[in-house]
Amino acid sequence: MTDMAEWLGHRDPRITHETYAHVMRDAPGRLRAFMDSVFTGETELSLPLEFEAVVQAA
Repeated sequence: MTDMAEWLGHRDPRITHETYAHVMRDAPGRLRAFMDSVFTGETELSLPLEFEAVVQAA
């Protein structure tokens, strides 16, 4: 959330959360699915992590 706030130019991550949290309700589940696929070897993790990789893996 803090990275997104910085990218969007928000001084406080709370602004980002209050504005966009309703559209990211499934983000924790997508991240868990992505990390599961990394740990089981189904997905190769390369950094920096791109958002598209998380969406595609979930």
